[in-house]
Amino acid sequence: MGKLFKFLFYPALGFLLFGGIWLVSQRFKAPEEQLREIYEQHFKPCLNYWTSDPAYSDSSELSQMAMKYFERGEYSLAIEGFQRFEPRTEDEGFYNFYLGIAYLKTGFDNLAISHLEKSSRAFKDFNNVHLAKWYLSLAYLKAGREKETMPVLHEIVSLNAKQKTQAQQVIQEIDQAKNPFKGFLHLLGF
Repeated sequence: MGKLFKFLFYPALGFLLFGGIWLVSQRFKAPEEQLREIYEQHFKPCLNYWTSDPAYSDSSELSQMAMKYFERGEYSLAIEGFQRFEPRTEDEGFYNFYLGIAYLKTGFDNLAISHLEKSSRAFKDFNNVHLAKWYLSLAYLKAGREKETMPVLHEIVSLNAKQKTQAQQVIQEIDQAKNPFKGFLHLLGF
């Protein structure tokens, strides 16, 4: 009887331990509401990097109209304004950047992701590339796509971009949302 008990006890104990570890580490994903809450806390309006450049000239002034709507927070009208003109090749990065943010603010997360990805590829300047990637990570976060969010945030941290501290904070908040035990330990100061 003792051998049978040992024979059944150890596999059952191993199964329970493995199951508990799996539930804590793999099963718990950050709920979509918490990801949206993290997005809302970290989204700040973006400055007008495009038309405020003294070298910028737009003969049709359509981009300036779109940017005026953007700056006022009228994102639906800004989207309509952006769709009325074709940007110059050197302006593609900013065009997709602001259009992506406007889509993000109007709730079209997948369109926002598409334009922000194009923007990060079109920019040549390190700071602009990582600014676009910061907003791209927020768009992934808002869309509930945690698996795409984390690599972008880790890239921002590893390359020491301007948004490094913000990215580290978001990574920590996502980890706490995924694993309530880590959040509890963080509250205790561990």
